[in-house]
Amino acid sequence: MKNTPNCKSILFISPFFFPEEISTGKYNTCLVKALKNRDCHVNVIASHPLYPDWVPKKSHEGLDGVEISRGGLFTRYPNSQVIRRLVLEVWFSFHVMKNIFKYRNNIDLIVAVFPPVLFMTLSYCFLPKRIQKIGIIHDLQGLMAKSNKKISRSVISSIIKLIEVSAYKKCDKLICLSKSMQRVLVNNYRINKYKTAVFYPFMSINENSLDVKTDILMNIFDKKFKHIVYSGALGEKQKPDDLLSFFIRLCEEDCDIMCHIISRGPVFDQLRGAFQKQFSSRICFHDLVPEEFLVELYGRSTVHVIPQAKGTGAGAFPSKLPNLLSQGVPVFAMCDEESELADLVNRVSFGKVSSAWDEEEMVSDMERFLKQINGVSRSKYKDEYKEKMEILFSVDSLVDEMLHGCN
Repeated sequence: MKNTPNCKSILFISPFFFPEEISTGKYNTCLVKALKNRDCHVNVIASHPLYPDWVPKKSHEGLDGVEISRGGLFTRYPNSQVIRRLVLEVWFSFHVMKNIFKYRNNIDLIVAVFPPVLFMTLSYCFLPKRIQKIGIIHDLQGLMAKSNKKISRSVISSIIKLIEVSAYKKCDKLICLSKSMQRVLVNNYRINKYKTAVFYPFMSINENSLDVKTDILMNIFDKKFKHIVYSGALGEKQKPDDLLSFFIRLCEEDCDIMCHIISRGPVFDQLRGAFQKQFSSRICFHDLVPEEFLVELYGRSTVHVIPQAKGTGAGAFPSKLPNLLSQGVPVFAMCDEESELADLVNRVSFGKVSSAWDEEEMVSDMERFLKQINGVSRSKYKDEYKEKMEILFSVDSLVDEMLHGCN
């Protein structure tokens, strides 16, 4: 354990938190645990678990030594993504302001994870100047909204961007999940570069599960097939309809392939409901895999797919990538050729980038990639890139940066 600067009391703010299993909730849980390992006292303002179903479930689960102030249990989220996000912004802002008063005189540092963002602007005037404020940006919603080409989305995108800028300027430091996100902040959002730092997402698999051998997924992953897997949250930035079309075409072209979509939530339910079995019996929909079986999932997968909608590479970065790379899983990234995801997959992964979002080209790319990885040792790959990945995807480096200015 590294030495801890004289920073003992942290208020961590995000609706997404333990026991949520994926995405921002998982990231936040791992980060809070890392802060606790530095002997920091951490309080959390969060929602009852809601993601990815967008249906709050009452939870009294907690982490040792962490006080969690939860809310939003009776909030109902509509199907519209825009209105759903608006509902989250509004109720969570009031939840934060209601709870901020009991913490504000006893904290040294606020860590706010964006989005949502409105709570930072509204609660800022109630916070003493001495409190350091760090924002961690997971999605630039003003940029992500542009993935939908409707005129109304362009207007919404501009409004969201104004709210984001207001929140970001209230922070003393902003953590970006990629260099391209940092460039957008500096060039488009007019944020001082010296207020920003870049830290890629870190590996979030529980170390206790790394050496545990399980066989719970044996019946799902038939050894006679090559298994192409998408696992994680599903939303606009993953282009779910195009992902499914790609999987259908892939199964039509190769009878040795099975495709799996492993997720949960409204978009997943819609996709599964629209899918007809006559397309292919080799396209399977599964609920999220519990953390203790993730290593088995990675081991039984031939390739994991990471889809990223065109033009959104700077707006978000897939937090699952470090986990996949750490286990030597071949990665097939469907993203812009010049994106940071493409650069990392090419640089520190036994992976393939397909940038056209054209079914024919993606199928050809996947077929070539499957031949390329046939017989390759994952253990050799993991050993070869281990040191580089530990540098790129380190939670300890992020914690050092967060605590550095809190003396």
